[in-house]
Amino acid sequence: MKVNVFIPHRWNNNDFADISAILDRTKFSIRDYSVPSSSPFDSIDRRFNVDPQIQKQIKYASVVICSNRSANNSGMALDEIKFAISIGKPVVAVKITESTSSSISSLGVPVVAKRKDSLEAWISQNI
Repeated sequence: MKVNVFIPHRWNNNDFADISAILDRTKFSIRDYSVPSSSPFDSIDRRFNVDPQIQKQIKYASVVICSNRSANNSGMALDEIKFAISIGKPVVAVKITESTSSSISSLGVPVVAKRKDSLEAWISQNI
């Protein structure tokens, strides 16, 4: 099964790499719509909470997978998660750290263990 994924992230931690590594081991054929470091968008339109280029990437995704990191309490990644929820995308957080972001919790985003089988089960139930 092909699954389109968007991963809200910051480049100052390894969350993107950790989540990508788990996805690579799943039984699914993953197409990643996240913004890669090798090809970032040239400009971000600050008039929007979520830049239209990123909105488009999220719209293409079947699911949105973020980390539970408390750094997600503010900033662009949180805005991307809120946008995904607002358009009805299934969102899950992978338990990267012991402490889950209060924003992730307040949005009702489920948190799954940092394991292939946990993520596979969630994806199967939500697409």
